[in-house]
Amino acid sequence: MTASAPRIPRIARWPSLMLALRYLGAVRQTRGVSVISKISVFGLVLGVAALITVLSVMNGFDAELRGRILGIVPHLLLEAPVDATSESMEGARSALSAMPGVRGVARYADVRGMVTTGARVVPLGLVGIEPDAEAALSPLSGAMALGTLDSLNVEGGVVIGVPLAARLGLYPGDTLSFVLPRAVGDTVAPLVFAAEVRGLFRLGAEPDHLVAFAHVDEVLRRAGARPIALRVALADVFSAPGLAAALREDPRFAAWRVRDWTDRYGELFAAVGMEKTMMGLLLGLIVAIAVFNIVASLAMVVDEKRSAIAVLRTLGASRADVVRVFVLQGALVGVAGALLGTALGVALALNVGELMYRLETLFGFRLLAGTYFDRLPSVLLASDVALVAGVALFMAVLGACYPALRAGRVDPAPALHGL
Repeated sequence: MTASAPRIPRIARWPSLMLALRYLGAVRQTRGVSVISKISVFGLVLGVAALITVLSVMNGFDAELRGRILGIVPHLLLEAPVDATSESMEGARSALSAMPGVRGVARYADVRGMVTTGARVVPLGLVGIEPDAEAALSPLSGAMALGTLDSLNVEGGVVIGVPLAARLGLYPGDTLSFVLPRAVGDTVAPLVFAAEVRGLFRLGAEPDHLVAFAHVDEVLRRAGARPIALRVALADVFSAPGLAAALREDPRFAAWRVRDWTDRYGELFAAVGMEKTMMGLLLGLIVAIAVFNIVASLAMVVDEKRSAIAVLRTLGASRADVVRVFVLQGALVGVAGALLGTALGVALALNVGELMYRLETLFGFRLLAGTYFDRLPSVLLASDVALVAGVALFMAVLGACYPALRAGRVDPAPALHGL
């Protein structure tokens, strides 16, 4: 009985990995392919790092705007009907306070006017609040640079922003004059009254320049503000539109006018979200270009290694084995680029504010001049990091499939004929 010829085993996975690593380095005929591979990895590193950093900065702006603007404006504002009584106001306040997700409810009044001091006249809004309830509604009580909100419980006092006080040359204890429109019968007559500056706040947002806060009872008494409103603060500010829609359908609030923060600031935050999406797409093109370079370099490696591939095939390697070698090579390049880019992007995202501050100090410029921001904000999200790194790796592996399939279709006979 004739013994059968021994079967040549298929190439194992570890030798496939070793071959992929070998092909990443030296190339026999030219070093151009190796240089292109290194440039491709470098491009992928820069693309991933830039994408993570820019997304973190956009997250920082979104978080800062959300905290500074949505922290102080009413999440929901319910304007009472003109004939509302104290009993109906208290009933509505109790009903709102009992709703899930409501953090606090308080009376609120807002009138537009001007403030004068000396020869200066500045447009200013006078907002009436309940000082004792403000801690549960906004960060205003914690943003007081001088004085406290409790001082508003004594008649005749207001608190204003630090920038506005600097503009008008005011300090706590100084007096300023308000000019407000007041309805008298069927006409509107100007109302002029003096108020003492009891404190200064710094929110780092629009109210620092355009708003003065006083006790709601004093605003109602002086300006005759009607209709009075209830301000609602929510645990989740993005639930405001849904709750507002539900309140409009609630019979208890049929005569009330219900508004939410999106009526005034919705377009702003939609624009920030759209800008983040567009920046992500544009920088994603950089990652895509780097992946195309990886594909091109792998295709060149396949052309350079046609003879070596033919030898592998004659030694018993199957088409799948050859394809696996080059897919592993693309995966190695993708992993290297994604990991290095992620590490660089995370480091930049965590320190971009300090880095930009040092650059501004060194070269004497202000990147955010004319804004409410002192430093470039950045919020690093693990989901963004995982998404960017995962997409970069996926694109690299997917791009490696084409040259790998080309390598698997190499015919050993013509390739060996050229040796």
